[in-house]
Amino acid sequence: MKIVVFLDVQSEKLRSTIASEAAVGDSAEIVQCQGSLAHTIRHRGVKQSDKADTFTCFITEKQSLHNADVVYALFCKRLPVLSLIESKSISVSLLETLSTLGVDNLGNLLDAQIAAIKAFFSFQPKKGQVFVFEGGDGVGKATQTKLLFTHLEHLGYSVATLDFPSERNRYGGLLREVLSGKKGGIHELDPKLFSLLFSLNRFACMPELQYWMCRGRKIILDRYYTANCGHQASKLPEEERKKFIHYLQTMEVSWFGLPPADIVLYLDLPPQAAMNAMKKDQDRGPLDIHETAQSNYKETVRQTYLWCCHELPNWFHIECCDIKGSRLGREETHNLVYNVIKGNLI
Repeated sequence: MKIVVFLDVQSEKLRSTIASEAAVGDSAEIVQCQGSLAHTIRHRGVKQSDKADTFTCFITEKQSLHNADVVYALFCKRLPVLSLIESKSISVSLLETLSTLGVDNLGNLLDAQIAAIKAFFSFQPKKGQVFVFEGGDGVGKATQTKLLFTHLEHLGYSVATLDFPSERNRYGGLLREVLSGKKGGIHELDPKLFSLLFSLNRFACMPELQYWMCRGRKIILDRYYTANCGHQASKLPEEERKKFIHYLQTMEVSWFGLPPADIVLYLDLPPQAAMNAMKKDQDRGPLDIHETAQSNYKETVRQTYLWCCHELPNWFHIECCDIKGSRLGREETHNLVYNVIKGNLI
């Protein structure tokens, strides 16, 4: 892995530490900012030695989220940023501070900054894992995502999470419009074209996913490319589904370079029970075309997901009802989930 560091640091001690720690890569390039970060990036340009696995970041000694260079790095270039002046833990996925890196800033600031630099370059890609919750609407994916996140965090793991589709990322607005039914009914939309929109939306989250993986985090996702395996593949004739699912995985993992799912947990709840849960959820927005679809469509989606659990590696069927058909409690379902996860943690 090549490492490229855009640097806004004047302290010789800090610059020396950064150069030393960046040497963990196969090669390292330190680019001292001359003027704004945008100007420096344009001046450097793209080099032939820059590869898909190049880790490019911005480290600043004096700037925080209130400064233009940090905002440009995070939201325009989508670069990981280490702010050595920002001590607060800020919920921005690619922004690291002394606090987010677990560095105590109660003593000497320089020592704390050096410790943060060392932590920032402590890559553990072999420990990174992707856990995905799949299932029909209303089965409790968001709830189980939060419960697993909290459980793993309490066990001392570094954890991150996203839910898809992501409205704040590319094509998020268009997806929401399509899901509202404004572009046609559920059977009028070409599943291959529709799945591509979801794929491009996930591709826009690549910087976060790649960064979390290289840091060895446990990534918990509420839906992933695996959602297309259930929802979009179910719209095709049965004999075409297997080929379509292979195409989806090839496109997103092999072509786009998204990290593959290590574990997929299919939360199985009868469609009518899921619909009742959605109607009771006062925090839920307007229902989309998948959520309001006929029960026979939802059952087809369910059967497609069950096929995935039987035929695809690393898919696990989590039954969210007991043998009498009563829905399990949140903690009961979480226990079933964790029983799968604990045997697969690295």
